[in-house]
Amino acid sequence: MHALVEIKNLSSLSEQEIVRVRGRVFSKKVHGTLLFLILRDGLHTLQVIVVKGKAVAGHAFSDSCYDELRKVENESFIEAIGIVQRTEKPVLACSQQKIELRLIAYTLMSRATLTLPITLKETERAEVAAAIPYGKRLDNRVLDLRTRLSQAIFRVNDGMLGYIQKYLREEEFMEIKTPKLIGGSSEGGAAPFRLDYFGEPACLAQSPQLYKQMVLMGGFKRVFEIGPVFRAEHSHTTRHLTEFVGIDLEMLLDETYQEVIQLLYRLLTSLFTKLNEQYSSEIAFIQAFFHTTPLLFAPELVALTFPEAVALLSASGSTRGEEEDFSTEEEKQLGAIIREQYQTDLYVVTGYPAAVRPFYTFIDPENPTYTYGYDFMLRGMEILSGAQRIHDYKLLSERAAALGIAAHTMSHYLEAFQYGAPPHAGAGMGLERLLRAFLGLPDVRYSSLFPRYPKRLYP
Repeated sequence: MHALVEIKNLSSLSEQEIVRVRGRVFSKKVHGTLLFLILRDGLHTLQVIVVKGKAVAGHAFSDSCYDELRKVENESFIEAIGIVQRTEKPVLACSQQKIELRLIAYTLMSRATLTLPITLKETERAEVAAAIPYGKRLDNRVLDLRTRLSQAIFRVNDGMLGYIQKYLREEEFMEIKTPKLIGGSSEGGAAPFRLDYFGEPACLAQSPQLYKQMVLMGGFKRVFEIGPVFRAEHSHTTRHLTEFVGIDLEMLLDETYQEVIQLLYRLLTSLFTKLNEQYSSEIAFIQAFFHTTPLLFAPELVALTFPEAVALLSASGSTRGEEEDFSTEEEKQLGAIIREQYQTDLYVVTGYPAAVRPFYTFIDPENPTYTYGYDFMLRGMEILSGAQRIHDYKLLSERAAALGIAAHTMSHYLEAFQYGAPPHAGAGMGLERLLRAFLGLPDVRYSSLFPRYPKRLYP
């Protein structure tokens, strides 16, 4: 039996080798007695040529097989046996442009029996794809995942997730998994999904924040978690999901919270560099599809205090309160200013006002109006939020009470700080939003395999 070779690996073979390849029928074109098939396997495509009534290398291809193949529906899955040959001219419609397959035989392994609600060939062109309602694409997500755009996005997604895990492990972070089904209310600053747990009130976790800190109180120095996060927010925006993949970390501090900020910056810049190296073709296709400008990031961290960021916005005509959090439009505006002044799309804003941060955020002792909280921004969008945490039980309890948080609702968390707690800090970010900002996607739903938002629960 001839070797089974993936389409992407065919260029390494010698001419006239006979091989087996598998893929989906992407398109067909008849020209006289010639049938041109394009087979697709993920991001890779190959031209297959069939000549009616002519033997190839002693193998006759019958007229009945030719006629059957000509009628095979697009997206049907076939195995083709053929001879590798070099092309006289580049096959511009395929990823394998310098080789093609002269068909000897084929097996129809699975026929596409339903009428295609989405024509995949049309989705290759941005202007045509834009006319397809996004809801229709999600209703037919399995087909939509076969498109070159989706294939490219989720290959970069996989690389991003894998590299983050690798980097944090090399920095001696231990991966943990915390409960997503919890009693009472979840910490997270948003409405939780509430449910009944055998007669007791419960909810889906909005954040592993409290558990991360409890693990540190248990004697571990550096931890991270990658897992689902749930937010019952009626947010119909391009940046919010009701379920997403959270990337959270927490670590003990030697001196200041700047240690975790520097670590996060090294993580992000090395991540972006690695992705640009390993997924250059996928990224180039995505950015060309959406007409996105290449990402800029500097070797050294660009950091602004919250008042400095407010001053930049004010100088450009923005009118806002000094202790208000940034709106979506202000984040975009600030991102444009920073890009112009510092030639970077990645920067951090530190020292957020206490009024807009969670109760456990460490208060700046020199100016109690502000905190040791920080946000990382990418392409004018918040991608990461973090802070040094309060590690003194008395201060933590007082801060919770001042914000109207009943101590009994998080007694186990507060109790952990009564056994001695070291200084620590951490951060959390959403994988889908990070991927969206890195690639310059117009909507976070593009970066979720099966997105969940207020009007979407299926498939």
